[in-house]
Amino acid sequence: MTGARFSRIVIIQSLPAGDSPRGRHLRDAIEATAKALRNIPVEFINAQSANDFWTALDRVRETIESVTDYPVLHLECHGISDGTGLSLADGTPIPWFELKTPLVKINQATRCNLFVTLAACHGAMLQEILDTQDRSPCLGLLGPSGEVSPLDLKGSYSAFFLELLRSTNADAALSSLRDSPERRARYFLFTAEDMFRAVFLLYRATYSTKAQMTEKVSQFEQFAKKHWPLEVRDSWILSEHYRAERKILERFYERFFFVDHFPENRLRFSNAYSALAP
Repeated sequence: MTGARFSRIVIIQSLPAGDSPRGRHLRDAIEATAKALRNIPVEFINAQSANDFWTALDRVRETIESVTDYPVLHLECHGISDGTGLSLADGTPIPWFELKTPLVKINQATRCNLFVTLAACHGAMLQEILDTQDRSPCLGLLGPSGEVSPLDLKGSYSAFFLELLRSTNADAALSSLRDSPERRARYFLFTAEDMFRAVFLLYRATYSTKAQMTEKVSQFEQFAKKHWPLEVRDSWILSEHYRAERKILERFYERFFFVDHFPENRLRFSNAYSALAP
């Protein structure tokens, strides 16, 4: 993610009354730089209810008018203490799987160019709920791995966005975040390729270990002996199982990176495709 493309920054804040308005402070800290260096807007939306929050996400998607519109979406909320999602200003819990749906829609509208930053405790946990039926919710996801203080979030994300606006280099911006004097929590940047690889490896570890493939071959061989007159070689059976598995993973790849909608994404994410080899 060295070269980041973005045409605007959208900050959605959903914090209880009495909390420091971190999203507004972030807007104030970066708005002048965004205008001076990139001539892009920094939009601020204060979502005081769950309905406001979902409406704000719908608005982001609806205002994407062309493939040249690549918003950075920054969410300022509290994280649920067990790491399972977000808690909004009115106390409504938003599990990660519910947030995933509108993010996928926005990411599809951008042709898989959405960059999401989560200013919430356990914000990096979103990527852990993905499976082989999913599409990527974003091109990049940045968030803390555990609990984080408001002062940390304010200082760290200000440093991140100011460097991102100066250099358009997400890796350099992440270094600035990590060097922020206020930073205490650990932050992680996951790309769509990272998320794909994590799901892919989990699938392999769960459904196609060496022991499982050997068992599948044994079961199929017993079936073949009962129903086929010719001898069936173990190597052929094993290759057929791997071929069937590859088809499953290829469908996952095409769906996850929206290749079925945007064929050009096959070239963009070719490194992820090469990882499908057994």
